[in-house]
Amino acid sequence: MSQTMSSKPRPVFAVKNRRKIWVIVIPITIVIIGFIAWAIWFSSIFAVDQVRAVNANDSELTEQQATEVRTKAGVNMGDPIALVDADTAAREVATLPWVQSVEVRRGWPNEIVIAVEMRLPVAKVSTGEGELAVDSNGVIFETTDTQGLPRIDAEGEALTAAVEVLVSLPENLKAKVMRISAESRDNVVLALKSGATVRWGSSGEAEFKAQVLDALLTRRAAIYDVSAPELPTTTDEKGPRKN
Repeated sequence: MSQTMSSKPRPVFAVKNRRKIWVIVIPITIVIIGFIAWAIWFSSIFAVDQVRAVNANDSELTEQQATEVRTKAGVNMGDPIALVDADTAAREVATLPWVQSVEVRRGWPNEIVIAVEMRLPVAKVSTGEGELAVDSNGVIFETTDTQGLPRIDAEGEALTAAVEVLVSLPENLKAKVMRISAESRDNVVLALKSGATVRWGSSGEAEFKAQVLDALLTRRAAIYDVSAPELPTTTDEKGPRKN
């Protein structure tokens, strides 16, 4: 004798209760999402009330530098933080000559943080605007931190070559340099604090030239020529240097 299996009918009251739950949950969810969207995009809850400029390096920005950064960023107080165009603000700040790189971050709920990496001066140059600094990439910018830096007398590609030579020097030789001049990329000349002159030539073979110059400096001379490091020469040599 066979038996016929049949599924139990779903209770009508369970279906009705589930429908009632969804009727309540869906509107509440829509209201919550709408409130969150309004709070983020349109309300003052997440509006900008502070724009902070900081140095990505260890030192702090001066008040003037911080003001320049905030002005360039163009972030308006009271704007919704979500609507701040961080990319545009970063590009504008990056146009400041003394800024090497910049990152604009949202500090929820109400702060915009602009972190800049400053150019580090390696030498100073004299221009029509006065004494300015130059960084390791040959970029000229304004700073008050040029005390004790060597001076570079060069322009254009010659300036770039002079900077390349300077940054390639080991610290013991760099400390001896007072001034660098260059009329072209292939004619870089170092003036040492001792009063001697070094004819360096181009910025090529920097490591080899530095080794040769270091050896030559054990003898006193007016001019050291390492422009052809395989055949270095000295002028007005006066014998071994006294320790």
